[in-house]
Amino acid sequence: LLQVFTHSGGDFMEFEDYLNMMSVLSPSASALAKARWAFKVYDTQNKHILDRDDIAKVIQDITTSEGETEDKLNNEELRVIVDNVLKEVDLSGDGYITYEEFVQMASASQEFVDSFKIILN
Repeated sequence: LLQVFTHSGGDFMEFEDYLNMMSVLSPSASALAKARWAFKVYDTQNKHILDRDDIAKVIQDITTSEGETEDKLNNEELRVIVDNVLKEVDLSGDGYITYEEFVQMASASQEFVDSFKIILN
């Protein structure tokens, strides 16, 4: 998150960067704003697409608890999930998810919008 939300891409966040991050992660932020930033979070190599490796990494990250050394999914389970994600989101069938495809999917998903937030009590 730090690399995505810092305008310098560095190892520290300025106050303006923090405000930007908090506004995107607020429950009132638009689906489009959330989708735009989520894509940047998932596109760790800044390729402007999400390929099979990117999708697999996201799936592994959300299915593995912090501190665990083993993945919860075996290679075949992971492959099936990645195939299903591509089948749902890769509208052009080119084997990867473009920014436009991701934004279209994420903006239409209330579950995505509801989960991409931080609630401060």
